[in-house]
Amino acid sequence: MATTLDFSQTYDAQPSAVRAMITDTDFITQRAMRTGATTVDSEVIDEPGGGTTVVVTRTMPANVPSYAKSFVGETLTVTERQEWTVPEADGTGTAVATAELSAPIAFTGSMSITSDGNVTTVRTFGEYKASIPFVGGKVEEMAMDQTVRYLTKEQEIGRGWLTGER
Repeated sequence: MATTLDFSQTYDAQPSAVRAMITDTDFITQRAMRTGATTVDSEVIDEPGGGTTVVVTRTMPANVPSYAKSFVGETLTVTERQEWTVPEADGTGTAVATAELSAPIAFTGSMSITSDGNVTTVRTFGEYKASIPFVGGKVEEMAMDQTVRYLTKEQEIGRGWLTGER
């Protein structure tokens, strides 16, 4: 069984500005470091067809309960990949999103950038799947909770970024 993540971030900015932000290596590095990463490596690839691929690998302290320590260890490495399609004229668009972790758990899903004219929403939707006997569901829930905290902090950082705080 998998655990579903459905989380939306909102920004008072045009979709094109939000997309530019989330595909900016300086923003990517800043959000990783401000959310607890001890190391970060990012790459933004402008694809030939007009799409954009973002690959971020970050290492952070695991900070997991005792039942998960033997599976996770003291640190956790996450490699996040976003494969953005060619944006619409207003900057809206979608991405396939995956995250591979150094623990036996992975995330597969999607991201979208939409706008109602005044507010741009970045929605992350997908599933965590842990291949750990007996406690896999608990580990998935823990990963989902950590991701919600991370995305909430990313939204805070992004709102500042969009108003010029760098």
